[in-house]
Amino acid sequence: MTLDPSQHQTPLLTAHQVAEVLQLKLSSIYDAVQKGRLPAIRLWEGRRRSVIRFRATDIQEFINSRRTAVKRSDSKHNG
Repeated sequence: MTLDPSQHQTPLLTAHQVAEVLQLKLSSIYDAVQKGRLPAIRLWEGRRRSVIRFRATDIQEFINSRRTAVKRSDSKHNG
């Protein structure tokens, strides 16, 4: 079986890349995965940690799901 690059849906990101995108520490990324807060693909178990990758689309969906409206205080903007 061979992989057809044209059928590859989304690139896989490393934990380092996701940490950079989310502007978090690498340890925060691994913690979020362990707690089930951040979707990841576990490839295999390593010596120190599991080898994981992330779908770019999953990370974008994660970001979108965390989007909230920012409330403005009327007293600060009346002037």
